[in-house]
Amino acid sequence: MATLLHHLSHGQNPDATAIVHKNTTWTYQQLEALVQTQAQALLGIGLKPQQRVAVYLPKQIETVTSFLAISRAGGVIVPVNPVLKAAQVCHILNDCNVAVLITSASRLAGLAAELPACSNLHLIIVVEDNSPTLDTPLRQSI
Repeated sequence: MATLLHHLSHGQNPDATAIVHKNTTWTYQQLEALVQTQAQALLGIGLKPQQRVAVYLPKQIETVTSFLAISRAGGVIVPVNPVLKAAQVCHILNDCNVAVLITSASRLAGLAAELPACSNLHLIIVVEDNSPTLDTPLRQSI
């Protein structure tokens, strides 16, 4: 059986450290809870199997949980380098037929002029820009 990205954390000690970012640490159990919540949210918005979801975020917990949740929900991860310019990002979104974009409010503002040209993009999920915590919610924006 093939190992999928979201399977990598299975069988780990739930209390062991999974991720450390700046001054915050997440255990495998905490990471699993975040991923499960986000995967259910993706399925709840109607993510279809093999549908492409782009992640345009810097190095933060939401980037990791997004990759794992997309995999768990059956989507295809399209990682977008966070240093790319808006035109480059939109080229990737179009070229990959991305239906869902996960990004931050500040990055979304930088993409605003280019997004109308992204014809396959149907939903944008905005994560908070402040320092990530276990309680940082994902909010949906259309």
